[in-house]
Amino acid sequence: MFVFMKKYRKNILCLISCSALLLFSSCSTQFSRFQKQEVSLAAYTPKVVLPAQNIPLPATDFSFCMPKAALEPIVDPRIEITQTFSPREINHLVAHDPALFKSGNKHTINLDLIADEDFAFPLPGAKVISPYGGKRRGHTGVDIKTVPNDTILSAFDGVVRMSKPYAAYGNVIVVRHYNGLETVYSHNSKNFVKSGDIVKAGQPIGLTGRTGRTTTAHLHFETRINGQHFNPNIIFNLKERCLQRKRIVCTKTSGGSIAVRYVS
Repeated sequence: MFVFMKKYRKNILCLISCSALLLFSSCSTQFSRFQKQEVSLAAYTPKVVLPAQNIPLPATDFSFCMPKAALEPIVDPRIEITQTFSPREINHLVAHDPALFKSGNKHTINLDLIADEDFAFPLPGAKVISPYGGKRRGHTGVDIKTVPNDTILSAFDGVVRMSKPYAAYGNVIVVRHYNGLETVYSHNSKNFVKSGDIVKAGQPIGLTGRTGRTTTAHLHFETRINGQHFNPNIIFNLKERCLQRKRIVCTKTSGGSIAVRYVS
């Protein structure tokens, strides 16, 4: 009986060992399959399908309708002026421009269209010592003063019509500008420019002095239209030394004189 029990226990242990071996073998096989699947998934590259190329466009033309921005009109304040001068125009202060008033009796100058860099006060820092007209009957301009031999500047772009000594004016310069005006600078100690020279606004053209009929060094400054003088304060604010931002109309009368006034 003892031998039988011993033999039976030995068979039971052998059976358990075989079962454990089979179980271990089965787990190893499943794990190996899992590893292969994992490797297979890791090595998998999805296929990317690209869109078709050379897709034909519709035969009908098409365009995007965008609103066009309105362009502001560009107005050039310059006009046609005579730039070649006769001997009389070169040697005499008063001269008419044949290009002015050829299409009518009115000439308009819009000072507000003149850019800041296209004008200059003729004597920066100067003060008025004698106004236009005033107590001195026949005073055709304004007298402005700083110090002797101060630099005189051209008021606007233009062409020098006259540069020479001239009677009581002493050394004088007359510049014809592209807006139709002429400006006069006199009593100069020295002129830097000659007739026919092109000058820019703010360009030095001479030095203040006391040549001609004068008692002190200063600049006698005039504004003229077609040879006729008018108050420079219409063009410049002489107190502030800046340009009057207004529109002026020069009207030629039946008697030949020219009336200069502001218009709205």
